[in-house]
Amino acid sequence: MLPKELVDIFQEYTKDDFNLFITKLDYSTDNFIIDFSLDIQNINDKEAIIQEWTITANGHRKNILSFDFEEFIELKDGHPLLWEFNDLQCELYYSGQCMDAPKLFYDLYKTHKQVFGDSRCFNISFDESANYFKAFQFENGLLTKGSKKLMLKYADCLKQNGLDFTIINEEPTKYWNGKEFISEKDNLKILFFGKSYIIAEDFSFEKK
Repeated sequence: MLPKELVDIFQEYTKDDFNLFITKLDYSTDNFIIDFSLDIQNINDKEAIIQEWTITANGHRKNILSFDFEEFIELKDGHPLLWEFNDLQCELYYSGQCMDAPKLFYDLYKTHKQVFGDSRCFNISFDESANYFKAFQFENGLLTKGSKKLMLKYADCLKQNGLDFTIINEEPTKYWNGKEFISEKDNLKILFFGKSYIIAEDFSFEKK
């Protein structure tokens, strides 16, 4: 949960009323530390608010961050961006003859956008160097790798385009704990800072 003070501010004010932005990132300790500023000008005779906060990401796994002005902060424990860590990882193979490769590519891209929005790049190429999209000149091959939940969504696109699929090499995600690779924990959370995000085991907030 976000601190109540922040929740109350975001409920009372709209995104046009405040400036919200990251001021500092610190990777120097075992935990990942993010400083941010929240600046609300005098509105309707309300007193201006200027706050500085520190977020500590315990058990940090991944981040995509910028110093742009953002519109919200939101903490979630269930989101497709977490599939990379808390879902089985596997390979998706196709078989059969594709009659309309551009349509299949569009269907895959649209599915990806529905799942991730703009938060994650689409990593299936559609060019002459990508054999599986060279008019599917081969009747079987590896399409892509990733979380099983995502692969099953891509598999639906294959089926809708007259292809069969196979999912193989399923294995749990592992991470390096400083000594060895161990199975990933299933309690990871994602903190959205507007378009940016941080994935970690837990988050704590401290007002300066």
